[in-house]
Amino acid sequence: MSLRNFDNIPVMRKPDESPGFYLNKLERLIEEKYKTKFNNYWEFHKWTTDHLSEFWSEFWDFTGIIHSKRFDEVIDCTVPMSDFPEWFKGAKLNFAENLLKFRDNRTAIIEAGEDKEPRYITFAEMYEESKLYAAAFRKFGIKKGDVVACYVSNRPEPLFAMHATASIGAIWTGALPLFGAQAVLNRLKQVSPRILLTIDRFPNDREEIDMLPKIQEIVNNLPSVEKVIIIPSKKESKLKDISNIRNSCFLDEFLKLGIDEKGSIPEMEFEQVSFSHPVS
Repeated sequence: MSLRNFDNIPVMRKPDESPGFYLNKLERLIEEKYKTKFNNYWEFHKWTTDHLSEFWSEFWDFTGIIHSKRFDEVIDCTVPMSDFPEWFKGAKLNFAENLLKFRDNRTAIIEAGEDKEPRYITFAEMYEESKLYAAAFRKFGIKKGDVVACYVSNRPEPLFAMHATASIGAIWTGALPLFGAQAVLNRLKQVSPRILLTIDRFPNDREEIDMLPKIQEIVNNLPSVEKVIIIPSKKESKLKDISNIRNSCFLDEFLKLGIDEKGSIPEMEFEQVSFSHPVS
């Protein structure tokens, strides 16, 4: 598939609603509840900034945010924004639980790349993949507050891993795969990740980028990393020797941790954390 030819990729979604449908719906809801009238968008915008607590409370309900405990207070408006006031104080929720609320057969992801045919992943498939990653992470010992790092090209696997990480209450971080080893080390040494998810190689505008030498240098200088998970970009990638990369294995080997003795995968458990708990 050509990098610049996406003629064969179908449109993923064509909104049936007119532009601004949901914004207008929220606007009408607020007009009715608060006995006010907005003549244009900017009047509505001004109301939202003058009534922060009311607006964001309505937005929370309007968007159907999944939570186990509702907030006690949206924001303390006596605290200046420059002092970073706490938002949605008292709330308990999970970011990944909200991202994975759809589990049907609609298309969630279309993966396309220079050296592969398009791949379609449904919401149901995305949940099942994320569930497997989460089970493997938990079996490995990842817990709330741990850091999982990503050093991967644009693929679905990091998305599954991010969902899994957030479901546990762990923290997700990453670096662009075109970064050199030292740039990645400068970033990751600040957060001490326990797991590094990466890939053996990837194409970039018809240039082959070999990741393994960079990964070896990074891991040799990042003692916090307990496991390096390498996504094989092609079937033949698994024939590569990765023995010189400390604590490394290919992705499918690691994911076996998530499958129990009966061959099943535990359902995802979504750690309930505060709204201000770091996601990444």
